[in-house]
Amino acid sequence: MKKNMISAAAVLAALAALQGCGGGGGRGGGLAFPVTSASAPPAAEPTATAPAPTPAPDPAESAEPEPSTSADPTACLTAPQPGSAADVGNGYEGVWYQHAVTGVNGLMLVDAAGDSIGFTVPASSTTSMVESMFYGAFNFDAANSSWQIGSGKVSAYPSTIWGALSGGGSFVPKTSIDGTYAEDAATAKPFGPWKYELENSLAVDSSLLKGAWGGYMSNILGSIDISSDGSFTGSTAASSPLGSCSLTGSVVPREPGTLKNNLRVTLNVANAAQSGQTSCALGSLSDGLGFVEVTQNTTNGICKRSMRLYMFFKDSAGNYSASLAFPK
Repeated sequence: MKKNMISAAAVLAALAALQGCGGGGGRGGGLAFPVTSASAPPAAEPTATAPAPTPAPDPAESAEPEPSTSADPTACLTAPQPGSAADVGNGYEGVWYQHAVTGVNGLMLVDAAGDSIGFTVPASSTTSMVESMFYGAFNFDAANSSWQIGSGKVSAYPSTIWGALSGGGSFVPKTSIDGTYAEDAATAKPFGPWKYELENSLAVDSSLLKGAWGGYMSNILGSIDISSDGSFTGSTAASSPLGSCSLTGSVVPREPGTLKNNLRVTLNVANAAQSGQTSCALGSLSDGLGFVEVTQNTTNGICKRSMRLYMFFKDSAGNYSASLAFPK
């Protein structure tokens, strides 16, 4: 399935704005993957490509904060919170990052059954284009510390075609995933190493999700406001590469009754452009999932946590080729 594209100039303008506002954290900075969108609506409706600002390098430059008992959502995480994926999850589910060890950065979300979605970005990229987007069923064998891709798809930039995803390798529970992957019959590429991240220590409930998300990017990308029941309303900024869109939907746990940082998202999109504004470029999206990214900074002995809500969506062809993210 081919992906339609909006102009590179519009995409780069949004990325430049985000990079100028980017924040730091336990990884030296967030992945800052604010808006990507690839195909899926009917051909007449353009969508955004899948670019992403280059993830920051790995070193934890801040001193380890003192343990905190504060319920303040800006307080830093120093241990797995009760009910979090790191506390109650298996050894492979959760949020994983790849940190330029092989010249590539990346992000991946794996659920309790091994279903995965992620992307990689060249660490040396000056245009912040995504190297590949992928999703599929990963089979983890804890007894043998190994994994194999059972099924999946990958779209490798600059191709606009989704190919079959294959690969496998080794993993250390709640520590690392490593191996290789390939698209169709292409030569295998390094896949990892991926590191088990701080996000997995966050317990996500309605009180944490409730409120406005969009923060310092709301005037560029847009914002949403989440209610206590998980429903939300919002919009993209008229100046964003996605045009002026009205957004409604919901964000709830993928596993009802749990506090894992693993969310199911629904999204309804409508054109909200007024005269002279760019029409909404998001098509019909569904079957979303996501998580809350965590970054932490210590300044003058005070550690503060910031968060970003990531959402990945399927397009009309059934591929996870669109993404939105809102900071808080």
